[in-house]
Amino acid sequence: MLTLDQFRDRHGDPATWCAAEIDSYTVLGELAPPVPPLYSYAEMQSIAADHEKSSACQQAVADRLTAEGHLVAAGIWRRGARASREYAAAARYGYPHYEAVVNGW
Repeated sequence: MLTLDQFRDRHGDPATWCAAEIDSYTVLGELAPPVPPLYSYAEMQSIAADHEKSSACQQAVADRLTAEGHLVAAGIWRRGARASREYAAAARYGYPHYEAVVNGW
């Protein structure tokens, strides 16, 4: 069955559609509505907060390791903290954006 995304890909910009294409798109949306995201917006905000907490903990470990002179280990923890911050920022935009960042799309 044709999805709404496939319909838009085939028919181009919705601003140029004729009345029949708009009706077809509407009916298709009623017959096969888009799949809802895996996580709601509120759940993604919670995930973002968790990533922020993780980032703070990882950065604290990196700072402690740097102070003790373990520069290589500190760099590994620092990169982990940076990745957690990136994931938190992506999670604030919602699941589709988060999924794309996590999977490297």
